[in-house]
Amino acid sequence: MDLSKNLRTKLENLTSFLRNKKVVVAFSGGVDSSLLAFLSNKYAKKALLITEKSILYPDEEIQLTSEFAKKYDIKHLIIERNPLKDEKFRVNPKNRCYICKTGLYEEIIKIKEEENFDIILDGSNLDDLSDYRPGIQALRELNIATPYINFKINKQEIREISKFFNLDVQSKPSMACFSSRIPYDQDINEEKLDMIREAESFLSNTYNLKQLRVRLHLGKLARIELMPEDIMKIMTNENIVKIKDKFKKLGFCYITVDLEGFRSGSLNEVLPLIGEE
Repeated sequence: MDLSKNLRTKLENLTSFLRNKKVVVAFSGGVDSSLLAFLSNKYAKKALLITEKSILYPDEEIQLTSEFAKKYDIKHLIIERNPLKDEKFRVNPKNRCYICKTGLYEEIIKIKEEENFDIILDGSNLDDLSDYRPGIQALRELNIATPYINFKINKQEIREISKFFNLDVQSKPSMACFSSRIPYDQDINEEKLDMIREAESFLSNTYNLKQLRVRLHLGKLARIELMPEDIMKIMTNENIVKIKDKFKKLGFCYITVDLEGFRSGSLNEVLPLIGEE
């Protein structure tokens, strides 16, 4: 495929920005940061990828970041963090992402300065400005570069550029940390995160689902969000029994399927359930 004239111009602006710089890329392994990693390796003077390993993300995602770095021969560093050590994060305020991003990037800044790199890149894109994203405030305060936002590149355009360069991640579904499944002001703890992790892993692996969320309300109710075409795929008598039995073993008391389907950031848009106010 070829890129449109407008998108080619945006790509040229981005690659020009990278040239002659020693860059650190905050690398989660999603399509946004993967394209930044690829372009930084191709066009920047020097590139270092830094990935956070924590209870907030699936272990298999960390493995995928390692495989990507090896495939393209990019220097890669995995740092281990435990956001649950921060009480401000555990109580899950509405600016939770701001607290988490600040902690992560303060560590990355130390590495950047120790290794004498010029700049840190974050993969936030233009679409992120249309949702409630308190983490972006942390990026601005810490002077973290967001080139996709600067050059007005949205998620679909990132996928198109990734396809242009034949990156395997071009169609990878969006991923968010497990804490985003818990409504604001409900405490985050290891038990809840494990319930969410195991529930999503079970659904994904058992029914070959590419995009889903298991939202945890009041520590007891699972609200399953699926792509609309997948809802009826699991709604058979046999599957309902399987899901119910598995989720009950994980500690859920109530199991629901959201008929509106998957929506990224849905906890930012919906009214609280009864008892959550």
